[in-house]
Amino acid sequence: MTSPEDAVERARAAAAEARKRGAYREEQPSFEVESATRIGDWRLMEWAMIEPDPSLARSTRRLGAPITWFKRGLLRLLRQYNDDIIGQQSRFNAHVAAHVTSLDDRVRALEREAAARRAHGRDDGETSP
Repeated sequence: MTSPEDAVERARAAAAEARKRGAYREEQPSFEVESATRIGDWRLMEWAMIEPDPSLARSTRRLGAPITWFKRGLLRLLRQYNDDIIGQQSRFNAHVAAHVTSLDDRVRALEREAAARRAHGRDDGETSP
């Protein structure tokens, strides 16, 4: 049986050999920031809802089964408390996402209005009656 340390070294050596053959085409790291694409309103609302996966509560240690059992037992015992906290945080996130969406709509409307004013030659800062 291979120890974890030996497995890591073998994996690193195999990756280095593969890089020499051109298997990994990695670009040089850059600190240049690319413009982000706009995140859709539906995506913000989706991300606002917290949905933890209890099956992820596990241990990857050698004898992790008892630890996994203990963690899942704690989750089960604390389910009501955790659900209350998750509900409160999800509601807060949803309200923030809705507010951000409304601000985005207002900015877009103001940008359209400013573009219309420029198109009509009235970019003097005055509002029309």
